[in-house]
Amino acid sequence: MRRLGIAALVLLYGLPIWADTGKPVEPKETVSHATLVPTAGGPEHPVTAAQVGEILAATNSTDVKRQMMENLLPLMQQMMPYMPENVLADFRHSLEIANFDAVLVRTFQARLSEEDAKEIIAFYRSPAGKHMLALMPQIQNDWQTAGEALGQQVMLDVIARHQTEVDAAKRKYDQEQAGPSPRS
Repeated sequence: MRRLGIAALVLLYGLPIWADTGKPVEPKETVSHATLVPTAGGPEHPVTAAQVGEILAATNSTDVKRQMMENLLPLMQQMMPYMPENVLADFRHSLEIANFDAVLVRTFQARLSEEDAKEIIAFYRSPAGKHMLALMPQIQNDWQTAGEALGQQVMLDVIARHQTEVDAAKRKYDQEQAGPSPRS
């Protein structure tokens, strides 16, 4: 489930943007995504679609739709192994043609101004920005490794504090899973 949530977030924040209208982009499909992105209180001069594309390109986030599909589809098959192949094919096709770009642009436009985007793009083009981008994969890897280790240690500490309760719950669970004893 964690991977599905991450994939959805990555999808929404990492697709390439092709149009530069300077205005919010409307979705091409019939499903309205207008309610998915808050519009009240956004900047007076929102980021343009081209600027969103530049930010995504600068942060190496332009190939995320493909990556999301590569991760999401096997996860969906694992979660629902009974899913008919034609349904998976329809899901795959529907994801490919869905207009995520419009939703992504509106998401940026609801929060980021054109001026902020100019400064962000300039930062990513600067030596410091390029250095940060080069370090981010290792920083993320180190953080994930350290976070997993900390989470495991917390789990072990909590289990140790409640060992008696955990053992009793396990015995009860094992008995329930075994079902009634066969009578001799």
